[in-house]
Amino acid sequence: MSEQQAMPRLDGPTGGPYLRNTWYAAGWADDLTDQPQARVFLEEPVALYRDADGKAHAIGGRCPHRFAPLGAGCVIDGHLACPYHGLRFDHTGACVHNPHQGEAPPKVAVPSYPLVERYRILWIWMGDAAKADPALIPDFGWLDDPAWVAVRGMTIAEGHYELYSDNILDLSHANFVHPALVANAFTIGERKFWQDGERVFVRYTHQDDYLAEALAAMMGVAGRKQDFIGEVTWNAPATLYFDYRAGDPGTPAEGMTVLKSIHAFTPETGGTTHYLWATARSNALDDAELSAVMQGALEHAFEHEDAPIIRDAHRLMAGRDFWDMKPLILSGDGGGVRARRMLRRLIAAEQGTPSEFEDDTTN
Repeated sequence: MSEQQAMPRLDGPTGGPYLRNTWYAAGWADDLTDQPQARVFLEEPVALYRDADGKAHAIGGRCPHRFAPLGAGCVIDGHLACPYHGLRFDHTGACVHNPHQGEAPPKVAVPSYPLVERYRILWIWMGDAAKADPALIPDFGWLDDPAWVAVRGMTIAEGHYELYSDNILDLSHANFVHPALVANAFTIGERKFWQDGERVFVRYTHQDDYLAEALAAMMGVAGRKQDFIGEVTWNAPATLYFDYRAGDPGTPAEGMTVLKSIHAFTPETGGTTHYLWATARSNALDDAELSAVMQGALEHAFEHEDAPIIRDAHRLMAGRDFWDMKPLILSGDGGGVRARRMLRRLIAAEQGTPSEFEDDTTN
């Protein structure tokens, strides 16, 4: 197994309970080639692979024989072969081949998980397969739209996945964490928080002021004051959409230049998170140099500015529950608090247990 695929330790503090009957981002679809991948989602080992026809599948990643990572194996005749002793498994998780002395395949199986390829992303369902409706996947159709060009990434970051959702739901941190993203809009601009069904929204508006240096450059408005609207949509359990738009003062929202972003956080373990992100623009589509600048700037912001401070906050929490620590709530926390309460309610409902949060009308 390559160093990149090395399995994480699974004996650390639990991050559960998790919402299971939902879609999680498992990775970028074109990153899954003919080489299987060993992953851990929600503290469960998973093997991702493509069969002989190129269809993507997800099955349990721990071989029942000597517990080797199936995702470190290879595909033979469309089936996933264990790298340790060669047992092969089909897309249902059933063992279908035993290479030893002509013996019949043992009557064992590993779990099988619904996996859907949509918007260039692999979406995995870790709960009841009968409830896995692809219509529940949030709409990120702009990732497939040739009218938009996107830069993207995926990394594994240390820290509980809800801390990463908090980070996107309160963008005022940009003024203190990201030197190139400082902007009045996130600290003194108007903020609004609300929810619609099981989604949580945060909107920032600010008029006739300068944008963050890096974002102004991406949008081609460096040195010009703009009207700004930024709206974050949180989809349970931790998939977020950020619509960032700006225009010359007086420009209506529909006439503004737009940047669109996805931030999808999938828990690996209680202390590590898969972070899939992309940011797309509709201006300067053929400008490869601008794309390279965006890629480098956003990778640096996400991986070298956000991730270290969230990692350190996670370590200082030392495995304790967020609410048990009685966190100070500031005016910018309306989105994060609503999302955390909503997620607790959804998990409680799924498990058939009472929830301590019933009212989301206050911060």
